[in-house]
Amino acid sequence: MKFTNTIPAFLFVFFAFIQLNAQENRLASVDIKNPIYSIRAYTPKAKTNSKYKKQTSKVNYQIWSTLLKKNVSATGKVNYKGFQNDIKKFNEFLRLLSNTRIDGTWSESDKISYWINVYNAFTVKLIVNNYPVSSIKNITNPWKQKFFIINGKSMNLSQVEHEILRNFNEPRIHFAINCASASCPRLIQIPYTSENLERLLERQTTEFINDPFYNTITDYTVNVSKLFDWYKKDFKAKSGTVINFINQYSKVNINKQKERGYKSYDWSINATK
Repeated sequence: MKFTNTIPAFLFVFFAFIQLNAQENRLASVDIKNPIYSIRAYTPKAKTNSKYKKQTSKVNYQIWSTLLKKNVSATGKVNYKGFQNDIKKFNEFLRLLSNTRIDGTWSESDKISYWINVYNAFTVKLIVNNYPVSSIKNITNPWKQKFFIINGKSMNLSQVEHEILRNFNEPRIHFAINCASASCPRLIQIPYTSENLERLLERQTTEFINDPFYNTITDYTVNVSKLFDWYKKDFKAKSGTVINFINQYSKVNINKQKERGYKSYDWSINATK
């Protein structure tokens, strides 16, 4: 008699569990608003799924390396149509970045390299998604548009640059991240890693400062990139003054030149013709 009375209660609990589970599954399958690549929203249910398994080891950048070598020239021109043709592989790498979880085993170099690659890869993806486009500024809210997920959080390019990368107190990152524009420091053909980070930051900074397209520094004239104006706080924090920072790398020191100013910034797309 007691067993018979427990049947209705058992059935009620059983069907309630089934309904709750179905509701969680529906939530886990909701796409983020305006997704640029097909990825499901991160919910507690989705996080336990093998598709979103946490990856705490160092990122394998092999796919990114292959895509860069194939679609970026030595001068930093980008074949965005090539990235479109390789969209499956490209999206595979973007998901790898999205699913990666930084843990206590990561060095600071690991973290900086990862976030530089995140910024550069998703900037390329933003252009690919809107291509053909003559300038990144022709895209609605290009830096504020939340179109990718990192560590379960919807993010935009501005957050990666201003809230994460700049907080490392490493001003050379400004010569490593690329905003898909002619006046931006060039996108290079290899990924950043903890092993090559220091060498590449030094190389990119030296190259950028001494390239007359970006900066004109002579005994008579100083006409530098607007980057040194926009991010002067970062350069001052590391070297005391912007001039001190530039002089660490410039072949011609800034000293008593009377003609000083900033070059106009060319926002035209850095695409191959």
